[in-house]
Parts: sequence; structure tokens; C-alpha cells
Amino acid sequence: MSHAIAAYPNTRELLAETVRAMTLDREALSRPLTRCDLGACGGTCCHDGVYLSSEEAAAIRTLVQDERKEIEETGVPLPEQVVVYGKWRDIASGPKTATKPAAMRKSVVDYPSHFPETSCVFLLPDARCALQAYSVDQGLHPWHWKPLTCWLHPLSIKAGPNHKPVLTLYSTETDPQRFEDYDGFVCRTHCGRTEETGEPAWQVLREELAALGEIGGRDLIAEIEKLI
Repeated sequence: MSHAIAAYPNTRELLAETVRAMTLDREALSRPLTRCDLGACGGTCCHDGVYLSSEEAAAIRTLVQDERKEIEETGVPLPEQVVVYGKWRDIASGPKTATKPAAMRKSVVDYPSHFPETSCVFLLPDARCALQAYSVDQGLHPWHWKPLTCWLHPLSIKAGPNHKPVLTLYSTETDPQRFEDYDGFVCRTHCGRTEETGEPAWQVLREELAALGEIGGRDLIAEIEKLI
């Protein structure tokens, strides 16, 4: 049976331990959202690539080395180097997927002004992920090769009281990446924005919550329903 992030067993096991221990931010998970529309957002959340665990970075490098032709057949030419070492606010931040120039403001009407016009090298022209498309082509779970942070978005797991992990959804008030010169990340992506006419986040993100629960051996949706 294929599972989410099965290509990264160590990352999956660490996530399982985290999920078993984490609490749920009921208020944040009740914030109204709408499901992502790739035709409208153009992969806005993919504009800077994604930071990877060391296991994810090594596995993706090897995958592209062995299966470059098959991945490119999903619809995207790949550069020689698909994983680079990133920097956030001039601080080295570890391995991440490489990026390429992209006319995001032309294709996305409300593209955030503080986001650069780049995209992850695995972003397909129709805003799907080449790693996800390749997984589907291979008959695997769609998130078999997709990095954890990608499919979890816009959900986040943060350290709470006594460093206990908390599953949350950052808002304009809580987004840790809001500064005078950078107006946030999660809260500015289409699927992370508050939409008053939307539905509670835990309902919109049932697929992500179900996958997290399966990994950690919990029924997160049932637990949230008891808290509401």
C-alpha cells in the first residue's frame, strides 16, 4: 500500500512521533478558508521552492539522477541542480528545491508584491507539482515523493508550551514570517488566506488532516469535531 511521503521513511517516522504528541489549535483550525484553485493561484506557495529535510534532499537528487527523463515527461525541463542550499533573510537555512524565473504577476492577478517572480523547478505550467504528477504516473500515492512541507501547506506544526508540538494555521496576526519588509508567507498564499465566505479550515483540509492522522495513528478530524 502506498502512503504519503513513503519515499522518505525517516522523515515519516519523525512526523509520526510528532503527530502522536501534538495538540490541536482549535481556533486556528476553524478559520474560514477556500480550497486552493490552481488556475487562480498559479502555484503561489511554490514561488521560492521548498526547504527539505536532509533525507528529502538526498532522495530527490537521486530520483532526478535516475528518473530525469520520466519526470521531465510530466511537462517540465529540469536544471542540472534541482536541490540547492537556501538562505532566508541572509541566514543559511539548509537544502531546498531550486527555483527558476517565472512571470507570476502576469499569470496571478493578486500575486503578493513582496514575493519574487520565481517558482520551484518542479512547478508545472498548469501549477501542478511534477513530483506529485510523477508519483501518480507510477501508480503511487500522490504525495509519495512530495516533500512534507508542500502537501502540509497551509498547515504548520509549531512548538507550543513546554515545546509540545501544536498543529496550527497561521493568520495575519500569527504568521511568523511577517516583518516590516516582508508581509508574511502562509497568510498571503491563496489557500492560507482568510475567506469569510469559506468553510472552517479543518473541513477544507480534510485530506491533509486524514494523511497526518494516518501517519501518526490518530483520527484528527474526529478529535477536532469533539472540540468544536
